[in-house]
Amino acid sequence: MLPTSKYYPLFEYLERQPDSGLIELSLAEIEEILGQKLPVSAQVSRAWWANSATTQGRAWQEAGWLIDLPDLENKVIVFRPARITYRVSPIRKSVGWTGDQIKALREFAGWSQQELADRLAVRQQTISDWEVGNHTARRSMSKLLHMIAREVGFPYKTDTTEDDQSEQTG
Repeated sequence: MLPTSKYYPLFEYLERQPDSGLIELSLAEIEEILGQKLPVSAQVSRAWWANSATTQGRAWQEAGWLIDLPDLENKVIVFRPARITYRVSPIRKSVGWTGDQIKALREFAGWSQQELADRLAVRQQTISDWEVGNHTARRSMSKLLHMIAREVGFPYKTDTTEDDQSEQTG
């Protein structure tokens, strides 16, 4: 992170924080740290807060933090230490995703349920059903979710059975 970046003050702030738990900052607090207003897109778009290679994304990621939850309705952003990962457990000899894990992946990417549904070629209601636990993702969807997780850099680990070891690639 270059000191000339307008998000460098946020990088410095987060870098000084102990990585022992979550950090919750209001949008106003972030603006105070930055010494300037956030762009309108940061106040209305969850995608702005995606853990990606954007200028702002590099500010928290290079400081060792990830966005855990951008709650724009309440104007609060929750950061978590990058060292914390989510665990995906096997279901029926294949690595399955729980509703909480699917929601965590979706929120990590900064997507709405509809945006994830579009990427998986399913209905938005299917994503909602998975997230609330009405249904579970089938094996083919689990594989697609793994591909998406790798694509967006979602930090996760899998619990695998011996039979699954050959399927898992780093």
